[in-house]
Amino acid sequence: MIAAYKETETPASRVLYINSKDATTFFNNNQSDFIFALEEPIVVPEHHSFLLSVYSAEIPYSFYNFRIGVNCRLDYAVTAYGVGATYDANGFLDITPGVGATMNLPEGNYNAVELANYLTTHIESAGPVYPLEVKFDPISLKFKFRCLIAGLRITLALKHGAATGTPEAPGEDMNEELGFDFINLFGDPFVERDPAGLQEYYYGYSTHQGTPDAPIAGAGVVVNPPGRSGPFLITPAYYMFSDDCVDMTNSIRSLFLRTNLSTTSVLDSHIGGGFSNILTRVPINTEPGGVISVRPVDGDVHKLLLKVKAITEISITLTNQENQVINLNGLTFDISLKLEFIADRELALAPDRRLDYDVGLQQSRTVQEQLKPKETKKKKTKKTGKKKSSK
Repeated sequence: MIAAYKETETPASRVLYINSKDATTFFNNNQSDFIFALEEPIVVPEHHSFLLSVYSAEIPYSFYNFRIGVNCRLDYAVTAYGVGATYDANGFLDITPGVGATMNLPEGNYNAVELANYLTTHIESAGPVYPLEVKFDPISLKFKFRCLIAGLRITLALKHGAATGTPEAPGEDMNEELGFDFINLFGDPFVERDPAGLQEYYYGYSTHQGTPDAPIAGAGVVVNPPGRSGPFLITPAYYMFSDDCVDMTNSIRSLFLRTNLSTTSVLDSHIGGGFSNILTRVPINTEPGGVISVRPVDGDVHKLLLKVKAITEISITLTNQENQVINLNGLTFDISLKLEFIADRELALAPDRRLDYDVGLQQSRTVQEQLKPKETKKKKTKKTGKKKSSK
């Protein structure tokens, strides 16, 4: 028998503390996706439900914003000035050795400047020679590119790379992080430098039709002329800017804690607005290497109403906004769940305001009719018209 408070007729609330290392079962050997079985089940009394909320959480920021298989790959080609890159029969950049190449970024947490420096020192032609210069512009929040070696062109397969994917199913490339997306209709961006050694830099978008592009005459900067794929002259020392702002948090923008207990309380736009197993969203409020914290005042705000009658096990999964399990790289996290019991009561049906209004209006009219003065009708007396006869 569970004791209840007389004032509320409910048992006292419970707080369940869980460390992921104590899990009963791990999935895919990942300590961010597990089941914890309770030795003593939590039983909900008859005619009661309970409210579930995240009371607190401590999650180490040990996951990476660049991960193998997600956004660490970049296909590219280095060709002669004015010569387009080669594409295969499927429309993807040909990465056959000597024709194209692939750069694989080591997993880790990079900021925009660090990523720009890595691309500058790892996209190479024969040599090693590093013809591509990449810089981050803090004013526009975009990357800017140019070719440093005269007579060369560098094409970045950000739309037609072998691992680019589609908007619905992104591949392994880093196009969103670099500021390029699938909206661009002109193809893959390229930059090149005049072979005569002049300070003339060009940029454009490869249409991969198999025909070489011809530089246009004249100086000045031409930004994305409609219907043209370039190359466009940028002289003397300008850069090609990315289409969009840099998005270094594209793969992990938010953290979500999910559980098997939450199935009808949260709606998620990622699945078309349907019901989700999200327990709560965890904002990333610290830098890499720190600890992301949810305090009781934060987690206790949103509460889920659950109708289950007993809890024997709880599944906990830490994901990103795309429902991909987060890898904490060997570290564990703590979470505490608060359960508050509430009494189920029979609620009266909500009154029909329209019906009440119509009934009240009819009653008012009836009263007004009753209060009206009654009209009296005069009775007409009928005269016989007979006269007495006198003799």
